[in-house]
Amino acid sequence: MSCGCTKFGPIELYRDEVSTRIKETTELTQEFETIARHNGGEHKLLKCSMCDQYWQISRAWNWGNDEYLFKVPRIQSDEWLKEPYVQPDELLIYNSMMQDYIQKNNFVEKETECQADGCRNRAVRFSIFCVEDHIKSLQNAGVLPKTVQGRWFAPYSAH
Repeated sequence: MSCGCTKFGPIELYRDEVSTRIKETTELTQEFETIARHNGGEHKLLKCSMCDQYWQISRAWNWGNDEYLFKVPRIQSDEWLKEPYVQPDELLIYNSMMQDYIQKNNFVEKETECQADGCRNRAVRFSIFCVEDHIKSLQNAGVLPKTVQGRWFAPYSAH
């Protein structure tokens, strides 16, 4: 008897992909054992009892807070408890919002230097900051979403 882990690849950052994985999660978890729970069970680290593939189960708040699974690299549970992996659903929402913001604004560099400490980039029109520091200032003010928190992993990051 073999498991179905190989049938499931990384979740591509599309709404339909997250929705599909939410529906598949109940079927997928049947052969898994829970290794650790984070934040009262909001995130769980699981392992397939047949092939030892690691998975994280998290809640997709923009999809009714439903649980869904995604493959993650092997990790010691104490390290994972310090920082669970980033969630594909949060990456999808963040990327969408940031792409929309950047497309709506025509960032044109000025001759002046960015006023952020230690930054040598050029500031952009209508700001004292470069694009990166301008976005950070808006994130700090709560105008734009903060960068997604969590442990980055391939394919979502080369870290």
